[in-house]
Amino acid sequence: MQQKLAILICRNFELMKKNTWLIVSILLAAALAAVAFLFFRQKNELEETTTELNTVTAEMEFQKQESLEEFEDLARQYENYYINTDNDSLLKLFDEEKQKVQELLQELKTVKSTNARRISELKKELTTVRGVLQSYVVKVDSLNRINGQLVAENEQVRKQYEEASESARIWEEKSIELDEKITLASMLEVGQITIQALNSKGKQTTRLKRAERLEICFDLRRNITAERGLKQVFVRLTDPSGNLLESPRAEKFPFEGQNLGYTCKKEVEYNGENTPVCLYYTLTTPLTEGVYTITVFAEGNIIGERNFSFQ
Repeated sequence: MQQKLAILICRNFELMKKNTWLIVSILLAAALAAVAFLFFRQKNELEETTTELNTVTAEMEFQKQESLEEFEDLARQYENYYINTDNDSLLKLFDEEKQKVQELLQELKTVKSTNARRISELKKELTTVRGVLQSYVVKVDSLNRINGQLVAENEQVRKQYEEASESARIWEEKSIELDEKITLASMLEVGQITIQALNSKGKQTTRLKRAERLEICFDLRRNITAERGLKQVFVRLTDPSGNLLESPRAEKFPFEGQNLGYTCKKEVEYNGENTPVCLYYTLTTPLTEGVYTITVFAEGNIIGERNFSFQ
């Protein structure tokens, strides 16, 4: 009788091992397919802002659906799984992990597909839970002392968990890259920058000694992904010696952890379309011949720069 029972246990164990291999193979294939798909999709970066954004949104929806399918399979796999052990503490921990799978899966269903960072965090947490559940199964098998083959099985599960964790890490890095691309696509940019000297009558002059004001003009380019509303635009103008032609108010604006002086600023109503902007600076000292540099800032970024020569 004991021999038949041992044979039956071995057959059940072999069946469980085959099923585990099949499930792990499917999950790894899906993860590898996702990584390959992301790699090839990102080769053509930002050719056109609207097309890229739509592609990113579609890709994030695909990743969310893929994650849902993957972990719905995980939830079904362990939903009715029975642990044959008298260890009440282990049973309680196992049930808690199964409940955690359901909670994380429910959040994954409700999170927006464009929230790449949160989806990545959920997928990583679900992957961790899967590893914990698998480790509990291995512990139960060890406690029941099926046979010496459990040592090799435990090592195999550990390697599979490491591979799954590596896949999740790669997916998270790709998601961060997509977030950066979305941020880059929404940045403001300026078109052609022009500058001209004006005399006391507001007319253009080529005589530096007669110049009393400078007119600096450019366009905020069309960008349908940028946020609409009022934009603070700052301009820094430096002379041939690298000195800033500073605003009489000597005010500052924040940029990359420091406060910078500026030449002039303007608040612009931006609606996503091409928006012309002109700023004026009243000279406090005469212009000198040489190359001047104009740098335009908005929303904490340098959005345009150009050198000009006054003769």
